[in-house]
Amino acid sequence: MTEEAATTSPEARQSLRALPKAHLHAHLDGSYPLPAVQALAARRGARFEVPSAFVDVWQFFDHYGTVPALVQSNEDLAELCRALVHAEAAEGVLYLEPAIEPQLYAPRLGSLEQVTRTMLSAFREASDDSGVEVGANLTINTDEDLAISADLARIAAAHAGAGVTALGTAGFVEPGHLRRYREAARIGRAAGLPVVSHAGQTGGPDSIEEALDELGATRISHGFRAVESAQLLDRLARDHIVCDVCPVSNVALGVVKSLAEHPAPRLRAAGVPVTLNADDSLWFSRSVTDQYEIARSVWQLDDEDLAAFARAGTLATGMSDTTRRRLETGVAAWLAEGSGR
Repeated sequence: MTEEAATTSPEARQSLRALPKAHLHAHLDGSYPLPAVQALAARRGARFEVPSAFVDVWQFFDHYGTVPALVQSNEDLAELCRALVHAEAAEGVLYLEPAIEPQLYAPRLGSLEQVTRTMLSAFREASDDSGVEVGANLTINTDEDLAISADLARIAAAHAGAGVTALGTAGFVEPGHLRRYREAARIGRAAGLPVVSHAGQTGGPDSIEEALDELGATRISHGFRAVESAQLLDRLARDHIVCDVCPVSNVALGVVKSLAEHPAPRLRAAGVPVTLNADDSLWFSRSVTDQYEIARSVWQLDDEDLAAFARAGTLATGMSDTTRRRLETGVAAWLAEGSGR
């Protein structure tokens, strides 16, 4: 756990790992469990270690690509996908929506379609074993994927309701000139997929408005800089636009000064639905449960507040009704158990 969160008193409190959760902002290639990646590296005759810190975001991006480079077969990829789902089950996750980028493995492992099928098949297998429902957020990198954006959107549309539950956009440059991706977003929306866009991390409120207005985004990855605009906060709250925030990641990459200063509590206080997420747990060495521990120990939020973060996950439109009910009843039971102590 982080140094700030380590100040938690040792009194018995409800287990945060036992709190049922949706994990909605987890980049597949940055979230594989460390032991699985190290085992794969060892088979390649290499060592894999996670740096204790990153000098800047560019150093992070340089490291990020080393994991896909270890993957030399579709079975390597499937093994890592399965390992992720099982690791998330151990964190109390009932619904996982990893952001997948088949373009990181194609054409080395086959076509974009073939790689996508490998991922979705592995998720189904692990879901059957673990009980975690998995829906993939097929993600376009807006910094570099313009030429293949429509192709990615068509693949997402072809698997809508059959493993793919969202079309995503992600890029470090914000605003991201998202008008260029309107056709890709249209293809996704026409297939019934929500558009989930990164915004409000390096860019201000205008980047969030860009995602909403240009792409029709209905969920925002990050979005914490909405606190800089009262008008935007009102819009997000009124339209139930979920912001999937990642406290540890934001601090590690220098876009928020400290965990104590993270704007997530202010977002929630304004009525914006907020979920807590790990972003890239492999690289930041913090799970989704650790994000809840920060909310408890650093932000000093009570169990009702923590449950509200978990409940916000039920607004993910790709989640099945069965899992939504499991999450709702599980959170209620978690709260009831705590109040009975």
